Amino acid sequence: MTNPTITRDAKGAPSVDFAGAVKPEGLVVEVLTAGEGPAVVEGQQITVHYSGWLWDGAKFDSSWDRGETIAFPIAYGALIDGWVDGIVGQPVGSQLLLVVPPESGYGFRPMGPIPAGSTLVFAIDVIDAQ
Repeated sequence: MTNPTITRDAKGAPSVDFAGAVKPEGLVVEVLTAGEGPAVVEGQQITVHYSGWLWDGAKFDSSWDRGETIAFPIAYGALIDGWVDGIVGQPVGSQLLLVVPPESGYGFRPMGPIPAGSTLVFAIDVIDAQ
C-alpha cells in the first residue's frame, strides 16, 4: 500500500501528492517526523496545525491557510474518531499523515464541503498538549 506524499513549503505548510497512492481500507497513521515531547493523552487540550484533503486532492480545510494554529480537546465525540485514534499516544512535536476512512471520519453523511462517504487525508503537526 502506498500512502499520499506530504511535502512542505519554506514556511512549513504542507501539500499533498496522490500520485501512486492507494486508498486504504482502514485508518492509516504515518509518522512523518517523531516529536520529542510527552505523548498525547486522550482528554488533553491539544494545539495543532493541519491541512485536510479529500481523496481526490481537493483541500477542504487548513489552519495553515488561516495563518494560526487551532486548539481543542482530543476526545471521542469532540473530534472524528480517526483523529483521536491517530493522535493519542503520539509525542508532542510529531508531524503525522492520517488517512481516515469514512467509518472513522464523517461517515456517510455530508459535512460542509466534505461529501458523504469520503476518505480524508490530513497532515497534522502536534504543537502542544496540556
